[in-house]
Formats: sequence, structure tokens, C-alpha cells
Amino acid sequence: MIDAKNEIEIKTSLKIPAGAIRLQIVSGAKSELLKEKGDLVVEKEKSKTTVSFYTGEKINPDSYRSLGGIVAKWIRKNGIKTAALQIPADLDDRDHKALLEGLLLGSFSFDKYKKKEDPVNSVIYLDPSEEILLQTCKTICDAVNMAREWAHEPAAVINPQTLSERAQKFAKQFGLNCKILDDKQLTEMGAGAIVAVGQGSKTPSRMIILEYKGTEKEKPVVLVGKALTFDSGGYSIKPGDSMVGMKYDKCGAMAVLGVLRAASQLKIATPIIGIICAAENMLSQNSYRPDDILISLSGKSIEVISTDAEGRLVLADGLTYAQQNFSPQAIVDLATLTGGCAVAYGHVRAGVLTNNQSLYRELFESGERTWERIWQLPNDEDYAKLIKGKDADIKNSGGRLASPVTGGMFLKEFVSDEIPWAHLDIAGVADLDEATDYSVPGATGFGVRLLVDWLSNRNQ
Repeated sequence: MIDAKNEIEIKTSLKIPAGAIRLQIVSGAKSELLKEKGDLVVEKEKSKTTVSFYTGEKINPDSYRSLGGIVAKWIRKNGIKTAALQIPADLDDRDHKALLEGLLLGSFSFDKYKKKEDPVNSVIYLDPSEEILLQTCKTICDAVNMAREWAHEPAAVINPQTLSERAQKFAKQFGLNCKILDDKQLTEMGAGAIVAVGQGSKTPSRMIILEYKGTEKEKPVVLVGKALTFDSGGYSIKPGDSMVGMKYDKCGAMAVLGVLRAASQLKIATPIIGIICAAENMLSQNSYRPDDILISLSGKSIEVISTDAEGRLVLADGLTYAQQNFSPQAIVDLATLTGGCAVAYGHVRAGVLTNNQSLYRELFESGERTWERIWQLPNDEDYAKLIKGKDADIKNSGGRLASPVTGGMFLKEFVSDEIPWAHLDIAGVADLDEATDYSVPGATGFGVRLLVDWLSNRNQ
């Protein structure tokens, strides 16, 4: 349940099985057939077959990761059982790591519900000198692939209750503390926003709190993830076509789980708290409605304009809980919050709204290194006027105008200016309709590699 299925095993060995395909990376085109990144040439000599993959002329921080994914896809497509990859001796550390990540990420598939005939178990062999780096990359990519796997699961499998059960088993396996707050406990403590979102479902809201203690005694970083296990839009119902894919509305929380998994295995110094805000936004006689006024955990009242602007409601109570119960040195939340962010930035970058430029610069640099890239959204107070409530302190939607910004500004209302905070709107990058070089269609696991890099480097 915890580990995702990878179609390719990657391991180190001095002994390469007879008949293994030899794989190599070439940066200088030694054939007129090698023109674009991923182009290949197959050379057969008696008992040996060598396949050369071309890097392409233009190299960026993601080039070798993409190439690793292309190699993995070629192996899967051609049913190769054994292969040996020769890593170029002159490859720098960045590209070396990226190549291995591409192989590992490109090995992921989600086909557990498909009928399969005679599956091929493929193995790629590397030189034993690769062992330490391979294990580091495997730790990170296993966390990404777990986040992808869980995000792919439909709402009939993962809902707030079953996610809580999974989280408890996950915490036990990776040495984390875990606390579950159910809808009754949330109601008693005054978390009216997250409770309202889930009250139309037969599986009510949950808040899941996970703790990684770290190796240093310092204030924790808190990661808050949106886990809408399905979002119908509620009474502000989505069109049918827009409802397809709403199982991915939990991708922010799945990334938080992935970060915690990797942090525990890499023994990252900083203590980390993960807060998963889980709800299912459904229609029933018990559902919350437009015009309802909710009292959040912070005490602020919220006027409901749209029941389809629900993610910010669950996050508001999660952000408040983080500040009331911990003394965070920083808070980062991840959410598939607004379609407007996908319209603005496409499938290239996540939007970030923050109250701290130093934090933003750290996250930006990690994004450039990992190619999980971000770009800042404005936070001028003028935008706050768009969400000023008529009959309550604040309203949950300012309409279509500047929607990624007003979504972030809504969350900003629930965070102290004294605490460095960043909101990552991952709506455009969390899941994709088409495959990339190292990701199948669906969940990408965006945010895991970015935040693991940030947490690993922030105290250096």
C-alpha cells in the first residue's frame, strides 16, 4: 500500500547478465540520425547490442532528467528485461543526479486496475560506484511516486476516513507521530470552515497531523496540504467535464506526505509538521450553501459566495491550527487552489503568494534546481478589497478577476505577518492530461522534490 509500483528495477552490480542491452548517453552527435533530445541509434555487434541516446544540443537543469525518463520509457515500450547503463564520466553532479531521477520517475505507472498479460520485469544495472547517489535518488523518487500513486486513487478508495487510516499506517512505517481530528473534534474546537466543506458527504472532514522530529532541536517547519478527495463543487456545482479529474484535488496533501517520507529516510535536520486538511465536497441535504456564514478556527467569520471555493476554507483552519499548536519557523501550504493559476502560468510553473521575500527566494532557487519551478503572485493590499465580506469579516470568493491572487490573499488573512509563509498554488502542475518525458498522464508529484531540496539546503 505504501510503495508505488515501478516497472523497472534499478540496481548496482559488477556482474552484468549476458545479453543485457548496453545503454549509453552521447552529447556529441556521432550520427546524422541524432538530431533531437532522445533520438537514439542501435548498434549490434555479434553478442552485444548498444543503444545510444542523444542529449540534444540545448542543455538545461532538466535535460538529463528528461533523458532518463526517455530511457525508462524506451525500456518499458520494448519489453527489455535487462540493460546496463554507462553514466558519462564527465557528467557534473547536477546532471548526474537528474539522470538517475529521470530513470526512477520514468519507471512509475499506475495500472493496478488494468488487466495485464505477461508483465515484463525489467532491470537496469549501474556501476557499483553509483550506489550512494542511487539510494539518495531512490529515496526521493519513491516519495514522489507514492504521492503520485495515492493521488491517482479514486474517491471510492481514498476519502477523508480512509486517508486517515492510510496516514496512520504510513506514520508507523516511517517513524512519525500521527494525530487524527474527526469532524466532531473539529466542531468542538471551532473549526467551522473545514467541517462545513465536508458536511454534505457521508465521510466527514478530517484533519491529519503528522510530526517528523528532525535531528536538530529547533522550531518546526509546517507544511499544510489541501486534500479534497473529491470536489463536486457542492451547490455551486461543477459542469460534468470539469468534475472529471477531481480525484487530483488532493495532490497538495499527497506532496506533503511525500516530503515527510523522504525527510524521515534522509534524516533531514529540520523538524517538520505536516497538516493534511481532508474533506469531500459533495451535494446532499446537509451540504453547506452559498450565503452561509462560517466561523473559522481563528474566530474570523467567512461569507460563502461559492461552495466551489472550498479549498481555501479547509486550509484556513489548517493554517490556524498550525499557529495555535506549534511555533513554526515557517509555513508552506500546497493546494490545487485555482484554475486561474493554470490559466496564468499553464503547466510550467506553480504560483506563489508569500509574506516573506527571503522565503520566496529560497523556494525559487530550489525550484530552479529541481525544475519544479515557481513564480511569484502579487500581494498588494488592493486585492484584499475584493474579498472583503458584506455580512461577515471576509468572503471566500472575489470572483474570476485575479482569482489566483485573491485565493492566496484569502489564506493570508489567516497567517500572522510575523511568521514566514508561502502559499503554492499547484493547480496547473499537479496533474497533466498528457505524459511528459518522466511522468505518465495524471498526478506529477509536484512539490516533493522542490520541498525536499529546500529543507535539505535551508540551514546551509
